[in-house]
Amino acid sequence: MPRKRRKRIATDGAPEIPYPRVRVEWIDCVSDSGWATDKEFDKMRLARPVNEGWLYSKDNKSIKLFASYDKDDDGITFGDRTMIPRQWVKKIQKL
Repeated sequence: MPRKRRKRIATDGAPEIPYPRVRVEWIDCVSDSGWATDKEFDKMRLARPVNEGWLYSKDNKSIKLFASYDKDDDGITFGDRTMIPRQWVKKIQKL
């Protein structure tokens, strides 16, 4: 069976906001309040989330991302905000 081709969404050049689009791969803690055997406990692994959005800021302590925004005459309002400790970030890739 032939593969379907994906259609590209046309963009009008430069983004409307002054923030780069990024993909962030990071490590997160996992917790469980239930009972487990030692074998089940040994299988427990850290989560490896991936976030995509716009990079609001980055310093030695954290990065701040947002995945949605509203722009009007008063400026930009940010939504779906995430702040990740810098030590947990494994990779940042510009999109």
